[in-house]
Amino acid sequence: MLELRGITKTFGSVVANNDVSIRVEKGNIHAIVGENGAGKSTIMRIAYGFYTADSGEIWFEGRQVQIRNPHDAIALGIGMVHQHFMLVDTMTVAENIILGAETGSAANLDLEKAVRDIKALSDELRLNVNPNALIEDLSVGAQQRVELLKALYRNAELLILD
Repeated sequence: MLELRGITKTFGSVVANNDVSIRVEKGNIHAIVGENGAGKSTIMRIAYGFYTADSGEIWFEGRQVQIRNPHDAIALGIGMVHQHFMLVDTMTVAENIILGAETGSAANLDLEKAVRDIKALSDELRLNVNPNALIEDLSVGAQQRVELLKALYRNAELLILD
């Protein structure tokens, strides 16, 4: 499903990834393990479009693709739950989840429908997240579940958990 071939990424003189290859198959769970600073998050961020590789190829569903940014990854069906949450504390769960996911103007946004859809998804997956809760009122565990819901709400078929 997703394959990174010969990925190299440097930050100045620091080599974060050197000729890294990984193949992730649908329906399987894969883990990348290593010491702090070994480049695990870097390779995941390349797969999600936060970073671009200095060299190497990314293949998805049997074809070579360019993932230049998270929007490209989301369009392919790749979602990411970040090590450091990307949530706005003063907004609700639903507002955080639809932020950047809904197309069109804010005037056309159906927040009530989004709340219903998010509640249904949360219930289906037994994640126990209230779409109307403020992020700042949630535990760290609940915020992590919000990040998971955010990826799944955007129809991610492949989840990267950092």
